[in-house]
Amino acid sequence: ARRTKRTPTFTSTPDTPAPQLMCPGCDYPLVYRQTVISGVQPIERWDYFECRKCGPFVYRDRTRKLRASA
Repeated sequence: ARRTKRTPTFTSTPDTPAPQLMCPGCDYPLVYRQTVISGVQPIERWDYFECRKCGPFVYRDRTRKLRASA
C-alpha cells in the first residue's frame, strides 16, 4: 500500500498547546509562533518559537528536541 503524504497544517492554536520552553542560549522564555502538523504515519508535529536575543527555534514533538532554525 502506498502512503500518501499529508498536506501540512499550519496553526497558532493547536489542540495540544505547545510546551513552554526556555532559550538554550540566554535562558529567557521562548515566544510561541506556530505549529506545523504533517507527515504520513506517525504524524509529525513541529512547534516554532522565537527568542528576542537568539532568533528562531523549532521543537520537534516526536524527538522532544529543540534546535535553532534558519
